[in-house]
Amino acid sequence: MNSKYTNDLTDILRMLLNIEKDLNLINFKENEKKIYYTIAMEISNTGHCNITDVIKKSGYSRSTVYKTIKKFESENMVILKQSINDKREFNLILAT
Repeated sequence: MNSKYTNDLTDILRMLLNIEKDLNLINFKENEKKIYYTIAMEISNTGHCNITDVIKKSGYSRSTVYKTIKKFESENMVILKQSINDKREFNLILAT
């Protein structure tokens, strides 16, 4: 690898670490971070996100997604709001 590539990669990894610190994700497992990023991307792309979206997009099991979302909820990082259209579904809102 050339030094410019290595420097660019190092800068990107440093920025990612800073983002994870800012979002309080630093102590979460990699699969939990992926679930959080999946929620953020889905909200960014479509304006909303529900638990079914996260299961489909992340590739993780329903059980893993539910446990992780409950963990985020207990850390006040995600808010669950029951869907108006489908009472069986919950929309996810990233807490600010």
